[in-house]
Amino acid sequence: MIVYCIDTSALVAAWYERYKPNRFPRLWDLFDELVAAERLLSSVMVLDECSRRSPELHGWLKDRAAMFLMPDAKVQARVDHIVNTYTGLVMQGKEKFAADPFLIATAEVNGFTVVTEETGPDSLRKIPGVCRALNVPSISLTELFDAEDWVIG
Repeated sequence: MIVYCIDTSALVAAWYERYKPNRFPRLWDLFDELVAAERLLSSVMVLDECSRRSPELHGWLKDRAAMFLMPDAKVQARVDHIVNTYTGLVMQGKEKFAADPFLIATAEVNGFTVVTEETGPDSLRKIPGVCRALNVPSISLTELFDAEDWVIG
């Protein structure tokens, strides 16, 4: 059974751009089912990032705080490796501890699949590229829907 580690980009794209809760309530119920089954998780850094980008989405996520994992020593060690190896992942001007390396490290250490709407599987400046380099599975929202065999509508 796949456990997903969701990125800010996927959450923001779903909430604001593609699957607004008032238009696709069934999708958000399905997300809740994954959260309840402990199959939709993320790094606590994603929750923090969402708090700065989207008050409404952050409110929804705060009610599901158990899905956000604190980095343990193993995850932190992988974050250090990722930040030092893939130096373009955390761009200049972004916070020193942006969520991306924590997301990837959380997925790598725990055997999770990253869900992101970033593109660029060959770019070591983007989540999919770094995931590919580290052999961490990475999928989009629609690929999650396919993996779960969801019908929304």
